[in-house]
Amino acid sequence: MLPRMAESTAPRPFLAVQTESPDPAWFEIERGIIEPAGGRVLVQRAASQDERAELLRDAQAVLVGGAKIDRPLLERLPGLELIIRYGVGVDTLDIPAATEHGVVVAHYPDFCQPEVANHALMLLLSVARKAVLHDRSIRAGAYRGVPLQVSPPLTGQTLGIVALGAIGREMTRRAQAVGMNVIAFDPYLPDAAFAQHGVERAPTLDALLEGADHVSIHAPLTPETHHLFSHAQFTRMRPGAILVNTARGPIVDEAALVQALRDGPLGGAGLDVFEVEPLPADSPLREFDQVVLTPHSAFYSERSNRNIKERIGRTVVAFMEGRWPDEFATIPNRHEVRPKRPLR
Repeated sequence: MLPRMAESTAPRPFLAVQTESPDPAWFEIERGIIEPAGGRVLVQRAASQDERAELLRDAQAVLVGGAKIDRPLLERLPGLELIIRYGVGVDTLDIPAATEHGVVVAHYPDFCQPEVANHALMLLLSVARKAVLHDRSIRAGAYRGVPLQVSPPLTGQTLGIVALGAIGREMTRRAQAVGMNVIAFDPYLPDAAFAQHGVERAPTLDALLEGADHVSIHAPLTPETHHLFSHAQFTRMRPGAILVNTARGPIVDEAALVQALRDGPLGGAGLDVFEVEPLPADSPLREFDQVVLTPHSAFYSERSNRNIKERIGRTVVAFMEGRWPDEFATIPNRHEVRPKRPLR
């Protein structure tokens, strides 16, 4: 009879889990940083919060795309230590609950600012210049099958920017480069921030809507900004105005947007984000020729993709090694949370 082998007492590796993707190969960059340092990355899609809780049962870190990490889930995960959000927004994360449970939260508000501003300008230009309609027409055999009469010039017109944060400022420079005047509404910035970027300050959102030929949204999603744009706001916009949203879908009341596209005053919209994602097959937004739709892809370029993946890998390794990862990430609960492991 063979002698019984002693059970291993070696500690289990630090486990980081991604619960939204079916493709482990997409996370090779993160794995190539985390696993040589002694950690492990698990990628498996959860179909429900119950499945997500099961996948995260032994995890020290969760890598979040758009998943909801809320209080009920956190209460089922006593071993979770770190939440990492791929990207800028943290509206799907319950940061107060994470803080109460000793869970550090990390995100990357600066990883894709040029890409999002480029995309927002592209959407504005695409709607104004009817790029998608012309392309479809030519492919269908009609070289000039799209009426040319209603095409706003943009140059010499005024762009209204909602939230003059990092991406709003990037959009300002691009709009000015094509000869647009820029006004902005942001109640949280001093006058000097507007003057620094050559932007006229709108004292209220209504003043911005009434003074802008077109509007680009760059605000975070918060209770304050949920449905910031609804029927009342659309009625204040100028006839023919184009609305661009590369921020968060629920900032715009889509039912009100559809009505404003059908009945006026809107002349068009360029949308990268939606109230429900993916955009439902029966969404009336699909019906409008003057609307350009993209699949929440404004953040993406090869550079920004590698940038965030490398920083996420290094964030995990720093945390594993007992260091605050704020060299690589922004930690919104840095000064309130009591981490479950000592961090220096």
